[in-house]
Formats: sequence, C-alpha cells, structure tokens
Amino acid sequence: MRYAIMLQIVGIITIILLGTAGLFAWLQQRPTQPQNSAESTIKI
Repeated sequence: MRYAIMLQIVGIITIILLGTAGLFAWLQQRPTQPQNSAESTIKI
C-alpha cells in the first residue's frame, strides 16, 4: 500500500515539473512584439 502512495506522489510531482517546464518553454518562445511596442511607447 505504501508503494502505491509513493508512486502517486512521484507521478504527481513529475507531472507538475513537466507542466512548469512546458510553461517556461512556451513563455520563452512567445513573440516579444507587444513588449517591444510597449517599451517604445514608454521611451517616447
């Protein structure tokens, strides 16, 4: 029984880590055009 609980905990942690890694990868690959336009309007 304890082995099943340990597998569930490891599985949940793995899913969370994969989800956060995918989120950061998606954030890094987003186009930065809206941010650049916001920075240009602030400089003006």
